[in-house]
Amino acid sequence: MGMVFWVNIHMAVNVVAASRTAVSGTLIGRDGLLAVPIMRGEFMPKPIMGVGISYGGTVYVTETVRQQREEISLIQAPFLHEKDMELKSIKAKREWIMENYSPQIAVRQGVGDYNGDGKVDVRDLSVRSEKIYTLQDENADGVFDKATLFADGFNKVLTGVAHSVTPIDGHVYTTIIPDLWKLTDTDGDGVADRRESIAHGFAPHIGYGNHDLHSIVQGYDGKLYWSMGDRGLDVLTKKGTRVSNPHSGCILRCNPDGSEFEVFASGLRNCQYFDFDNNGNIFAVDHDADFQGERERLVYLPEGSDSGWRMYYQYRNTTLVRAVREDLYNPWLVEKMWLPFHEGQPSHLLPAIENSWNAPAAFSFQPGTALGGAYRDHFFLGGKGDIRAFRMVADGAGFKRQGDYILIQGLASQVLTSTFGPDGRLYFTLWRPRGGMSQLWTLQAATDTQKMIQVNAILAKDFKKQTVDKLLELLGHTDRRIRQQAQFALVARGESKAMRVLATDRKAEFFPRLHSLWGLGQLNYRDPHLLAVLCADDSDELRAQAARWAGELGFDPENRIPLMLRDPSQRVRLMAGIACGKLNSKNALGALEELIVSADNKEPVLRHAGVTGLVGVATLRELENYVGHPSEAMRIAAVDALRRLRGIKELTVFIKDVSPQVMSDAVRAIYDEAEPQTFVEHPKSLAAIAAALDPQHPAAVNVRAIAANRRLGTFASAKRISGFLANSNLGRALRIEALYALESWSQASQLDPIDGRYFPVSRGDLDALSAAIGPEIWSLANDTDEKVSQRAIAVLQGINPNQAQRDQVARFVLDERQRSAVRKEWLRWLRKRDLALFTSVGVKVLNSKSPELRMVAAQELTEVELGGSSVNNYVLATLKKSSDIVELQQAIKMIPRLSSKKYIIEQLIKELIAGRIAPEIQLEVLETATTITREYTDLKVQMDQYNHSINKQDIMTRYGVALKGGSAEKGRGIFFGHAQAQCSKCHALKQVDKQVGPSLEGIAKRHSREYLLQSIVDPQAEITLGYGIVTVQLAEGRTVSGTLISKVENSITVKLPDSSLESFAASEIKSQSKPVGTMPDPKTILNLRQIRDLVAYLATMN
Repeated sequence: MGMVFWVNIHMAVNVVAASRTAVSGTLIGRDGLLAVPIMRGEFMPKPIMGVGISYGGTVYVTETVRQQREEISLIQAPFLHEKDMELKSIKAKREWIMENYSPQIAVRQGVGDYNGDGKVDVRDLSVRSEKIYTLQDENADGVFDKATLFADGFNKVLTGVAHSVTPIDGHVYTTIIPDLWKLTDTDGDGVADRRESIAHGFAPHIGYGNHDLHSIVQGYDGKLYWSMGDRGLDVLTKKGTRVSNPHSGCILRCNPDGSEFEVFASGLRNCQYFDFDNNGNIFAVDHDADFQGERERLVYLPEGSDSGWRMYYQYRNTTLVRAVREDLYNPWLVEKMWLPFHEGQPSHLLPAIENSWNAPAAFSFQPGTALGGAYRDHFFLGGKGDIRAFRMVADGAGFKRQGDYILIQGLASQVLTSTFGPDGRLYFTLWRPRGGMSQLWTLQAATDTQKMIQVNAILAKDFKKQTVDKLLELLGHTDRRIRQQAQFALVARGESKAMRVLATDRKAEFFPRLHSLWGLGQLNYRDPHLLAVLCADDSDELRAQAARWAGELGFDPENRIPLMLRDPSQRVRLMAGIACGKLNSKNALGALEELIVSADNKEPVLRHAGVTGLVGVATLRELENYVGHPSEAMRIAAVDALRRLRGIKELTVFIKDVSPQVMSDAVRAIYDEAEPQTFVEHPKSLAAIAAALDPQHPAAVNVRAIAANRRLGTFASAKRISGFLANSNLGRALRIEALYALESWSQASQLDPIDGRYFPVSRGDLDALSAAIGPEIWSLANDTDEKVSQRAIAVLQGINPNQAQRDQVARFVLDERQRSAVRKEWLRWLRKRDLALFTSVGVKVLNSKSPELRMVAAQELTEVELGGSSVNNYVLATLKKSSDIVELQQAIKMIPRLSSKKYIIEQLIKELIAGRIAPEIQLEVLETATTITREYTDLKVQMDQYNHSINKQDIMTRYGVALKGGSAEKGRGIFFGHAQAQCSKCHALKQVDKQVGPSLEGIAKRHSREYLLQSIVDPQAEITLGYGIVTVQLAEGRTVSGTLISKVENSITVKLPDSSLESFAASEIKSQSKPVGTMPDPKTILNLRQIRDLVAYLATMN
């Protein structure tokens, strides 16, 4: 159940400080920082997710029971994929679940009979609650050992995970899908007695698990900011307007009472946590999509930015969803949206600063005095078993990373959430740690500094009781939390005069002026003279903040902000561009044009500023008129602005632009943003995209042009695709995509063929297709490229061939000189076009020289229940004499169709027990025997005894049937696409790639199959040096934790959190833990056949 806990850290501070190194399990990190486990007890909440700490010292945690149980996830229930793509609102999602919740879903999700009515159904979704607790340290030893329930009752049908919890100004805010909750303890008894959903409508999609609501932060403007994963939102605001962002993750904000709700930034996948720097800039590390080669992204998120991700991209390259084909086009990968800025990248997105570290989650900004001042102004990122720190520094209008310091490692589990407490410690949670390890920890300095103690005391006081002069003084404090609380106290008092004086005082320090300006913004303070003074200030940052202030207030009576678009500082121009868009500054159009042209599409942050300005300033007609502008950058910006405004008609004229970038962006803008009614309302736009099909055009244009022609489904569109295929210089990927379009002509589809969103495609005109198919398709059917050949034959299945053509195909199949790969496809074609001819040919090729063709013939004849005795004779002959392992495996699986099945399986069981069955076919024998012996009691007893004896053996014996005989091709699919195994997320295929686990390059050369199998079924048995964490207790009393780098007879070398190496002689070591890796246990996720296939794939990595 999701819960929240509290503890008074002010009362325990001296005890904790005195006993830090005495807490069992404490780890020593970089620069003497300590990671201390601070929660224990059998009856404490688990698993916990979020942690939040009030300035009064109360510690809250959230506990979840519903995660991937009551809350449906496509990871468990992938068969819901197509329906999920259609959902856009919470209402529609709830109605569908209430009407369609099934035993199949319940079993996949692991839901039980929670209400005790003797059955598992939709009513069981409204029983178990997420919870919030406070934590207490009963014996004052610095470790929390008691939890008190603060709030529960979060158990509606759609209730998701209790993820984040943040106490703010006497209230406790928590994110529990589908709501952002405001909880209040009005009577001071430690239990919330008032609750309000201040925003409702999150996660209309089922989507991936853990793509939730997270990370509640109070911003520079007093508003609440939080993140939503890519399951989207459809929120009805307090004003009655609907805010919808259904297909991507985003950063959101509103006032503490829920008013002024809006999307701040979008296009994220699952930015779990984020934070502000001292100047109010938001940074985060967004998750990758678990695709091989793709990586996480360090992102800067200015207002209105779109980072490019859409949730339906997830299901283009994964075995999570059994797609109709394995090579679906994925714009995210093919068009390299996930990379930092590069030529040819889609222009509507703000690219990542850099590709980043694996498994990011917790993310907190060091506010100043925490940790004794160490790593001030650094961001702290929690990863898989470690915490690292880095700074973000200005780089033109944008930012770049500076430094990368691993502060602590050896935590063995995902560092999930974090927050700095008023006591100067970083509190963080571990997700489902193993071996009884604490779920809640602190990262802390070895001793408390005087400043830390002072800050703790100041934050505990009521700022409202401070004098105005004292509050103004505190605006310059070293610690951001104190500056911010002083700002908010001045705002609460309405001290606009005092803050105005300070904001305009050029002799004052920077932070007091900045916080004064932010405070004036909170008070909606509008003063033309103040704006004039700040726009002329010497500080680039204050001028930039003045532009932001004016934009957020919608206040610029003297039209000063457009002038700032020509400011020498790129940072100022960025904020001015965004502000102009918010202000609808009509006289800014010329200056915006100058900004965009001078940036020349080489500064994506400035492009974003210019486009945001255009969206608020220019009309659709004015944007369309840029079609002839001499600057490519200006035309790109116009297209991007029209995309945001959904100017479909106006975008159409840009499709014929001479610039490949402009053309591509225009086609993307129309096609990728289209909804089911778009092309009904704008048929000329669809026709224009279809007409853009040309081998000379960019691939991004052609794939969408192919899809547009498929949507039209006419003779002209089929003829256009056929003509496109006739080009001898056409690339393989585009050729295959075009063939797929023709192949699907007879089928309606709910999902778009390019990106997979809900965008139905109707059946095409089959007569038109038949009339349009010419000799070029028949020629491609015999192409030397097997994939092209397969797809061309599949296209020809959609037309009605004449008898001569069918006879010609039959002769081809029977011709032993032809390639088996092509012959088997033609055989399948015959089955669909002429069943009698297929049967005749199929029976004959059961005696072919090609095992591959024989197998296909047997499969196809069996499926249509033809071939009878011929197929049976083939199976018996194969069992006796075939030397082809794959064919023999298939024949064993076909034994149940034989009348002599009992005799055959009885002999195979004897051979299996005697250990004489070849390793490559043991699994088939085992599976087939298990199936057949259900009918024969005597044989079942033998099998049960055999299985019982095997299960008593060591793990390698139990899994020995997975050692050989697997499909490397299927194993590759598991490696790259299995959503739960996630092999490719942690293991790179090249030594140069950065991942959590060791590179697999050349692993088959270095290790045996037995080693590969053991690595899967017993991943902790042997940890590769450099990837296992050890804790070493030294004879001198010191405890060291780090990565085991080397181990020789008399010494070991450990890499410490500060990246230094330290060696220890055996005589110095009192005790040493077994190396622990972070790899999950695949055998709990994969079945025997999948494990065998994965071993086969790994064995190809020479």
